[in-house]
Amino acid sequence: MKRDRIAAARAYANVRAASLLVPRDKRAAWTAEWIAEIYHLSHASRADFADSPGASPLEFSRGVFPDAFWLRRDHLRTHGLPGLHAGSAGRCALILASLAATALFVCLIAPDARRALFPLHPARSADLVTISPAGYAGAESPGISLQEYLEWQADTEKLFSELSWYHPTVKNVALADEPSARLSIGLASANFLQLLRVPIPGDAPGSAEPTLVLTQSAWRTWYHSNPRIVGRSASIDGKPVRIAVLRDDNDPLPEAMQAWLLEDPAALQQFSPHARGFAFARIRSSAFPAPRGGVRIMFETRRGVTHVFDCVSLSWLAWQPTSNFLFALLLACLALPATTALPLGDYPRYRGRMVFRISARRWAFLALKLLLLLAVVYLASIALAWGPAWPASTSVFLQVIIAFSTLLFGFRWSLQDQRRRCPECLRRLSSPARVGQASCNFLSWNGTELFCVRGHGLLHIPELPTSWCSTQRWLCLDSSWRCLFPENCAASPELV
Repeated sequence: MKRDRIAAARAYANVRAASLLVPRDKRAAWTAEWIAEIYHLSHASRADFADSPGASPLEFSRGVFPDAFWLRRDHLRTHGLPGLHAGSAGRCALILASLAATALFVCLIAPDARRALFPLHPARSADLVTISPAGYAGAESPGISLQEYLEWQADTEKLFSELSWYHPTVKNVALADEPSARLSIGLASANFLQLLRVPIPGDAPGSAEPTLVLTQSAWRTWYHSNPRIVGRSASIDGKPVRIAVLRDDNDPLPEAMQAWLLEDPAALQQFSPHARGFAFARIRSSAFPAPRGGVRIMFETRRGVTHVFDCVSLSWLAWQPTSNFLFALLLACLALPATTALPLGDYPRYRGRMVFRISARRWAFLALKLLLLLAVVYLASIALAWGPAWPASTSVFLQVIIAFSTLLFGFRWSLQDQRRRCPECLRRLSSPARVGQASCNFLSWNGTELFCVRGHGLLHIPELPTSWCSTQRWLCLDSSWRCLFPENCAASPELV
């Protein structure tokens, strides 16, 4: 007898555990039915199922799990995932989150977009500038000659604590037992990596030969991440160099370069004095006035002629994608009232304890929708504007245009979508119907009527705003009406 009671208790436990898989609206009836069957088997005489070993309560209860799985599968096929049915707030949020994740993935796989998304570390770029002869546009192409750089090295100690220069070129790199690689190389001064606070590769040997520092991407592409080439000797135009590899590609280095050839001052002087490149410096803040828009002005008088150079802050350039997005956001907020109505409609005051919860849920959903929209537009604008290898000025223009237009239409959609949702269950309203006649607009109501599929109420949208009906109005339905709506049976008791 004790063994039978233990078996019956285990059978009841199986039913309770499997009931968690059953849809909520069918769970009570399903559990009662299975418990009744097990109760009948537990209290029946042994002679009733002596010839049927599978009819014992414990054996019989093993069928509850397949039955519960079948009911759950059938419910999902009919109603979809809980909270993700058509028109639900959960599905809307999931779609926006998926779009944001997709845009983030595109930003991470595109080098330029990844750099725009993750700016330079403040400790590295606080006083770091690039010297340009023509502002931001001049910083996009080589504009500083080697002769100017060498002259500044001698007489700009009061302005710059460090000064470096590099010349972009394309060279063939010949390495024994490896195919020749044609790389875009920056011919840089020896202190270039040190000035940018980029860790110098530890595998670079101390040698009289200049060091060719490969980026991680070039090392993977041309040498298949072969660690044996580090420290070996290679040849560039018959000149021997030593190979080293950067530890990380996320350092503040120009993405266009696949390698850096660090030259000592004597080797740099063998180049043409008119060779043009990019100049970077660490400024002394006390020697310059406060920057305006991330730019400081430097004047140089040479042979009676005054030349003007702009010291463009790299930290300001690094945060430029975010600044562009904020500027586009400001423009969209200013243009939104002129393109769409801001009020969400007229809703009656609810009575009872659900008032605050219903109102808070509506505003929380609207806030979540706007935050996800901002994330989608921010990431997508960076991916589209900075992902391709376009000039910085073109990327800035494209990002502002893409962000502004997408934000404006996105805000309009968010408000219109919020107006077409039930304030209680946040489902999209459906089944629009025309009510009234246009000729009787001043005598009776005329417009479109939508209803909630769970029977919470009706939405009246006037065809022409009048003094007595100027905006859409929500009409709550009494609970007695809800038996007429087919999806009301699946609603939770709190919403019904």
